[in-house]
Amino acid sequence: MNISRSRRYAAPLVILGIALVVGGTRTAPGWATSPREIKVTRGTNIAATVSPDQSSIVFDLQGILWSLPIAGGTATPLTQPLLEPARPDHAPRGGFVAFEAYAGGTFHIWAMDPDGRNPRQLTSGHQDDREPRVSPDGSKIAYSSDNAVFGSNYTVRVLDLATRTSTTVASDATLDDFEPTWSPDGKTIAFVNGTGATGTSIQAVPAAGGARTALVTAPKGQRLNSPAYSPGGTKIAYVQFGTNDNVNQSQLWVTDLSPGAGSATRVGTSNDVFPFYPVWLSETELLYTADGKIQIGTVGGGTRDVPFEATFPITRDSYSRKRFDFDSSDKRQVVGIVGPALSPDAKRVAFEALNQIWLMEIGKKPHPITADTYYKCDPAWSSDGSKIAYSTDKSGIMKVYVYDVRTGRGDDAPVTDSGGAQVSPAWSRDGSKLAFQDQNGATFYYDFNTRAVHAVGAPPAGSTTLNLFAPSKPSWSYAGNTIAIGALKPYTRRFREGTSQILTVDVKTGALAYNPTGNNSGEGQYMSLSTRGEDGPVYSPDGTAMALVMESNLWIRPVDRASGLPTGAAVRINTEVTDAPSWSGDSQQLLYLSNGKLRLIPRSGGTARDVPVDLTWRPDQPSGRTVVHAGRLWDGRGPDELRNVDIIIRDNRIESIQPHRQALHKSADNGRVIDASSQTVIPGLWESHTHQYIEGKFYGDRLGRLWMTFGVTTLNSVGDPAYRAVETRESFASGDRVGPRYFATGEAIDGERVFYNFMRPTTSAAQLERELSRGKALGYDMVKTYVRLQHDWQLRAMQVAHQDMGVWVASHYMLPGLAFGMDGQTHVSATTRLGFAYTRSSGGVSYSDMRDLFSLSGMFDISTTFSPVLYSQPESPDATPPTYIVDDERLKVLNVPWDQSGLITKRNNAVANPQAGRDALQKEEDTFAYIQHNSGTMLAGTDSPLDNVATALHLNLRGQALLGHLPPWRALQSATKLPAEQFSVAKDLGTIEPGKLADLAFLTDDPLEDIRNATHVASVMKNGRLYTVKELMAPFVTPAGTRSPASRAILAPRHPSAEKWWHDPEQMIEDDHK
Repeated sequence: MNISRSRRYAAPLVILGIALVVGGTRTAPGWATSPREIKVTRGTNIAATVSPDQSSIVFDLQGILWSLPIAGGTATPLTQPLLEPARPDHAPRGGFVAFEAYAGGTFHIWAMDPDGRNPRQLTSGHQDDREPRVSPDGSKIAYSSDNAVFGSNYTVRVLDLATRTSTTVASDATLDDFEPTWSPDGKTIAFVNGTGATGTSIQAVPAAGGARTALVTAPKGQRLNSPAYSPGGTKIAYVQFGTNDNVNQSQLWVTDLSPGAGSATRVGTSNDVFPFYPVWLSETELLYTADGKIQIGTVGGGTRDVPFEATFPITRDSYSRKRFDFDSSDKRQVVGIVGPALSPDAKRVAFEALNQIWLMEIGKKPHPITADTYYKCDPAWSSDGSKIAYSTDKSGIMKVYVYDVRTGRGDDAPVTDSGGAQVSPAWSRDGSKLAFQDQNGATFYYDFNTRAVHAVGAPPAGSTTLNLFAPSKPSWSYAGNTIAIGALKPYTRRFREGTSQILTVDVKTGALAYNPTGNNSGEGQYMSLSTRGEDGPVYSPDGTAMALVMESNLWIRPVDRASGLPTGAAVRINTEVTDAPSWSGDSQQLLYLSNGKLRLIPRSGGTARDVPVDLTWRPDQPSGRTVVHAGRLWDGRGPDELRNVDIIIRDNRIESIQPHRQALHKSADNGRVIDASSQTVIPGLWESHTHQYIEGKFYGDRLGRLWMTFGVTTLNSVGDPAYRAVETRESFASGDRVGPRYFATGEAIDGERVFYNFMRPTTSAAQLERELSRGKALGYDMVKTYVRLQHDWQLRAMQVAHQDMGVWVASHYMLPGLAFGMDGQTHVSATTRLGFAYTRSSGGVSYSDMRDLFSLSGMFDISTTFSPVLYSQPESPDATPPTYIVDDERLKVLNVPWDQSGLITKRNNAVANPQAGRDALQKEEDTFAYIQHNSGTMLAGTDSPLDNVATALHLNLRGQALLGHLPPWRALQSATKLPAEQFSVAKDLGTIEPGKLADLAFLTDDPLEDIRNATHVASVMKNGRLYTVKELMAPFVTPAGTRSPASRAILAPRHPSAEKWWHDPEQMIEDDHK
């Protein structure tokens, strides 16, 4: 067994059949035959360094290192894009340039000759090594490192180039030390110290280590970056960032370190200085990057620009796109099987599919044990096989119910109504306790004997609750004294990622123990659960092992029967794609999913066998004619509206659009007539960036309905738990659950480190092929690659997605994907592994490099504003008192209570300070409008439900019109016509035209007159079937199943645990989107 993920970068590197030789060329390797070139003269988040003789500059522009004469001119690329270098630093005595690079899947320190030749990796391992600075004599490199220690802090280390050994010179027990710099005499190293990425001071230590000295302290609310000593060592320059008058500003300052001085002087006038090391050219002059430029500034004086022109060759080949059959009603095999649970006698399987819980005797057809349209999930067997617990929202909020297998009857009331949502039930071995989890990531258990609910992980006093960020399902140990959960353990606060580990919690004392997933030492400690969902850990009933999925294979890890703690290394027992393992009662067999099929394997491994599931579904296809009399019709194609027209719909497609004729409504064809003569009909809206199952289990049946009441008829997932996504696609399409048209994908493909529960950590090229095979088998509609996936694997994913699956690919990165044919980017900017984005500065500006590359390349971008600013806007300017979108009855009924409460808080804060965040939103809307006006494509999205469902999409549209000054029809196109075109379904969707599918929104007011009117939805039509807002809301106006539950016990108080800094899910999400 080889569990090493070490995969180092080497030249030549062959990607997509192109040999890319690192360094030593005058044009970018692999780009020479590109059919198109885009020139840029500005850059977003450039970092620059100067040669010792001050004749030339090496700078990082869009993940490439370039050479430039210091007087300016044409830039020459030195590195190829898959190396992913950043933060270059010229050795003070010449000879080489140091930089950090991500090639191979972790950040390490590299060096190259000044002309780009001879690139060489200087550090290695599972840690991230960043921000190299060469010592004055060129013999050492200071850098920052997380040391591959979980739950730790960044430290400053020094690499001796002669011995290739590193020593730690600065380490803070509670804070992070990073961005080191050398004093001119080489005796001192200064660095930034702070919490996470927020540097609150600049400190210094002797170069060999020792006591700290504080040099600069950040003003309140500001953060510091990238210090640099002056040539005489008497001054230090640094970048200072903060929000001043509600505007994000980043400035370059110099502090005099002379005894008794301490005064700070600003350099230049820029308020968008990039957060990288400035370079002193003399005691009074510095070269730095700001405002999209390379600049030279004088302390206390003016600045001059160093002009540059850089050329990006672009290759974007077309590919055959996936074809969708929107008209067939033929039977289809169910693929969306979620959470299959093997019965203790190994004769039956319970699972979720088509919005029901099913029970199947192996070898026979399954039958549903539920029947209503409310959402259900997470079936779990009691150890004696007599009961199945599951979650449903038939009482209004997701609660745990129990089905009696012997009598064939389910409970009318939940086990307990305590707290908020209840999902992921798990029985203790003796059947006396039932664990479950809520929307805050807290785990509880209900005691059937005492009828009390207890918080897992709370100390005996019960004063706190252990809230985990997106944990896996809980599992009880044999003795019932321990619960195991898959939980995130980050490396540091500074960068959010870590691995999904085995967290064991002592039920009585609340004591926690994080256990590395593969083994407690060696390479196994860096392995991760494949997802924090259905992929374990799951204790065996005999208490000797736990099953878990790593690298998308099934593994067994031994545990101590008495304590439930892991005792040895995990052993791989199969080699095929695996998800969602469950045990037989005798602990000798395991059931799991493999690329859409159920499989059963002996505990010892060996040959697995299929467990057929004879279950089919049909798409819901209406029949007959429908005539819609529209007072106004905006067809989505341009600025014009039609008035007083009839839309003739046959089955699910538009047959014709013609002037209104009353006689048409009374013809012999006995069809349906919809009187929308006082309404405006527009294409149904698209949400182009959603993750249904970040929180979808907690929303339940409300989620699809809420989208539709706000006019959304199409959802586009850009990352979800794979089988839940497919189940949603099948349930929405079959009509078994109410919701928009749904384009599905599975978990985003990530690198060794992950953050979200549904990102797949990928550590080898072989595993990457397994991840892609799942996508092919489950019929993904797109492929998302995520933050830590190295670029060469990203390009392999693109190749398979395009050539084998015919689907589009997107990520958080513009380049190098844009140059090689990636379809889109899913945010203007979002989390990156670098800690900064090449598409937006910390001041919120996207410069012309980003804008022009998107405008001219054909790659689309999705705007996800994450801005509550426009919640301060009244819905009706003349209303007294004013009403706001958050007051809408649809939200009061269909939004889950905790999100509605948060939404009201957002509104109140926005009303109290309407300028907070407005500058950042304005800058995003400026970028959006620029790209749209210059032949590029921007789409409206939300990242929901990380941002608020439905309302965030409408605020996005409002922002385009009100701040970006796009006419309302153009804003609406970003959620109608344009996504249909980009996702290759424009012949069927996106506009209202003969031959297209009847996906319509019926509005009481005209959105072309006021974009706010787009929320004034009376009804929607999906695939030719009409849903009124009243009908969509009805199940949650008076939910069924309101009989009193068996218990009303009070849970422990909901105070987040202070046990670990990452035990605060809300803060983790907030930090993610700052």
